[in-house]
Amino acid sequence: MDLYIEKDELVRALAGIQGVVERRSTHQILGHALLTAKEDNFQVTATDTELTVITGHNARIEKPGSVSMNAGHFFQVAKFLPKGPVHIYSQDNSYVVVDAPPAHYRLMGAPMEEFPPVPPFEGSSGISVTAGGLQRMIEETIFAIPTDETRYGLNGAHLEQVGDSGSGQRIRMVATDGNRLCYSEIPFDGEFGMGEQMLLPRKVLVECRKHLVDPAAKVEITFGDRAATIEIDKALFHTRMVDGEFPPYRNVMPSSFSRKAVVDREIFQEGLIRVALEAQDRANTIKMEFSEAEVLVSARSVDHGEARHPIPIQFEGEPTKMGFNVKFFLDVLQCLRDDKLILELGEPLAPCIVKVEGRDDVCFVVMPIRLD
Repeated sequence: MDLYIEKDELVRALAGIQGVVERRSTHQILGHALLTAKEDNFQVTATDTELTVITGHNARIEKPGSVSMNAGHFFQVAKFLPKGPVHIYSQDNSYVVVDAPPAHYRLMGAPMEEFPPVPPFEGSSGISVTAGGLQRMIEETIFAIPTDETRYGLNGAHLEQVGDSGSGQRIRMVATDGNRLCYSEIPFDGEFGMGEQMLLPRKVLVECRKHLVDPAAKVEITFGDRAATIEIDKALFHTRMVDGEFPPYRNVMPSSFSRKAVVDREIFQEGLIRVALEAQDRANTIKMEFSEAEVLVSARSVDHGEARHPIPIQFEGEPTKMGFNVKFFLDVLQCLRDDKLILELGEPLAPCIVKVEGRDDVCFVVMPIRLD
């Protein structure tokens, strides 16, 4: 292997796979990246055996070849190289020379044969979406996916088709951790064929989001037997699906409500951030007192004190008091850029439905907390 690549391009290549490589695995090779010089580009491959990512990059290839290197260490080396072209070439016994005058490194690698092979994949159906749409859909749902892998049936995103080709078919991504639920929809072209008891892992969504740079670019998602691929520009993600039956989420969504509040998103967010400083119990509890012209948000901390903050709203219905985990609301607010939010409320222990004024493609459900 022998190639020349710009320092900034090398850093981008290695930065894009850092979230995939396994640093704490007992299998040392999973902390490596496979570097491959082809005739037309430079490829970087990383895997944790569940998720594999292959990215392509511009480089001048002098001699094709492959070698495996510690991804974390090589990334640190690349970040501190001087600006300009970097000459990378392999030597005997899997050593790799990285030459960027005045810096010069001779790094230990591993034979490419030791690197796990890319899993075979045969797609049966596929859809096409825009990068901007996929990014929005991920941002509006990913925070509700539990990071605890033992949450069977919840530890991934559920995908389903809504609408049809006549009314405009959309793909809906749904996530829940049992205390909150959210869904977001975007239009798509193609044939949706994901298995009913399959979930898209959280990790692939996190890694894909890093590559959604051009909002207008097309993203191809292909579904196979318990696996899927996502192709974004020069990056290809191959992921195993999570085998789990997502709960019947529509059952927790109220069909009617007796109270409705319209609130400015930025003002609401600022008020909650201020009050959250005193919401120091395990549930991050705040109290919301809804009345005709405002919602009074308050919190009390045993160790620090208390906070109160009125927020103007347009309110319909009888006044009420409800308790919530403030973090759940802030997660919703931080992923949105819209001006007005609609809160649909029922009785004090009924779920709160958060919608965006003028949009029917996103919805959030926040479960209340019993106030003492």
